[in-house]
Amino acid sequence: MSSNIPAPPPPVLPKPCTPGCCDEVTSTAHLKSKHKITSFYKPSAEQELIDTRQRLWDLEGWKEPPLLTVYQYLPSILQEGPQCGLVALAMAAAITRSSISVQVLLSEAQSRGFSYQGEMFSVDDMASLAQATLPGVSVKIIDGLQDNRDTVVHSLAQGAILLVPYDADRNHEPCCRKGHKAHWAAVCGALVCSNRCLLAARQGKSRRLMLWDYGQLTESNNNLIEFSPERGEDSSKYLLPPGGVRAGLCGRALILQQC
Repeated sequence: MSSNIPAPPPPVLPKPCTPGCCDEVTSTAHLKSKHKITSFYKPSAEQELIDTRQRLWDLEGWKEPPLLTVYQYLPSILQEGPQCGLVALAMAAAITRSSISVQVLLSEAQSRGFSYQGEMFSVDDMASLAQATLPGVSVKIIDGLQDNRDTVVHSLAQGAILLVPYDADRNHEPCCRKGHKAHWAAVCGALVCSNRCLLAARQGKSRRLMLWDYGQLTESNNNLIEFSPERGEDSSKYLLPPGGVRAGLCGRALILQQC
């Protein structure tokens, strides 16, 4: 970090969102910073968000710490094989105050003809799977993250989870590779600073809480147009919906909310 950037202040309690940042969305997380850092330090859900927020402040070099808007803790689950969508759904199940295993979701997806080995290339199929396996959860399909930004942020403020497909770079952040690295994430919070919106997300290839620019995630979601040539169009391994990746994932996402 450049030497002319002041050292970040200690973590503070979140403040209500200022006018113009997120349209009257207020904090739903209560954060405390009472943990000692050791080599064996395992942060609580609240401390993890504080650490993530401070890490973002350091990397971006903002003049002010990002303002916490909304956040809901989700457990971290690592994926085995092409099961990123099922892992994201299993993490999102925390909003029901219960849990469901990836294996149960896999069996249900296979029995319904949605997947062969855990791959989920259809938002519609993911919505049906969520409705079938998460009792008391309403499922809403979002067509166009940019046009529905207010809906997404306000839903997150009310405790919802956004399940979103995107192209994953090597560091698991959103990129644009035409859908060749299609991946799923569960978005569980939002941060704003200087009118910039970032989303807090978990995905199945890392235990770290991620922070992604809303616009960057939108661009990645909008570029899911084709199946990876490296995988080949092998119907015996991957189940694609009619119309392929473009019809199943491009520009689409899900909002899960407890009724």
